[in-house]
Amino acid sequence: MNNVYPEPVWTFPQEALEPCSSFFYVGPSPFSLTGVFLRLLQYHFSTPDNIEEPLLKDYIWSPSDKGCLPTTDYGASSSEESSVASQVVPGSRLLIRTSYSQDPAAAQQLPGLYVKREAFYTEGISLLDRSLPGLNSRGVYEGTEHQVNVIGAHSLICRGGSGAEADLLGQEVYFRMLHYQQVIKKDFQLGRLQAKSVSEVRQQPEQAKSAYYSVVRMEWAYVYRWLVIPEAPILKRLTTEFIET
Repeated sequence: MNNVYPEPVWTFPQEALEPCSSFFYVGPSPFSLTGVFLRLLQYHFSTPDNIEEPLLKDYIWSPSDKGCLPTTDYGASSSEESSVASQVVPGSRLLIRTSYSQDPAAAQQLPGLYVKREAFYTEGISLLDRSLPGLNSRGVYEGTEHQVNVIGAHSLICRGGSGAEADLLGQEVYFRMLHYQQVIKKDFQLGRLQAKSVSEVRQQPEQAKSAYYSVVRMEWAYVYRWLVIPEAPILKRLTTEFIET
């Protein structure tokens, strides 16, 4: 006996394209890049499948109103551990947030990753880098004077209850950013993005608990362009655009 299957009913096709992000329209900014690095770290540590270092497979971030509390309390140890693996506490919950959002309670939570924006500055664009003057799509003369390179950096601070923990977290974050820096650069309309360096492991003696940290430095740059459109002899209107370097 042959099975007969009814013909499916075809309806209107679903929209498969996702809407463009705000980066596509307005370009990056130092503040928005802080959010980019924060979300990338949270996504990476949201599942063990993303984590490359076997000793960090249990270091998971999950959203919570009070952050992610560690399951193990760190205390000052009088003797140094003989094994690197024994200094990494399994089952630890990661706290991931911006550096300026710390409160006294959160500052004592270990391990943790913190995103800190460093200073940024502008630099003139050479004649070879400037786009040719002309009319844009709105019929406005752009010229070549109102555009600069915006250059800056972010520090991704990796804190742990031991030197080994801070060291491994720093390496995990650095190589994650190194592997995907070209993808991140393209997705977020940056002219340059580079995982520059990882600092040595340092201790924070002022903390109540024994704390160590390493710093991953991310350097970036993009072209910022603006237009001053005359509307009256005195009043003018300002609009901004961006291009990739």
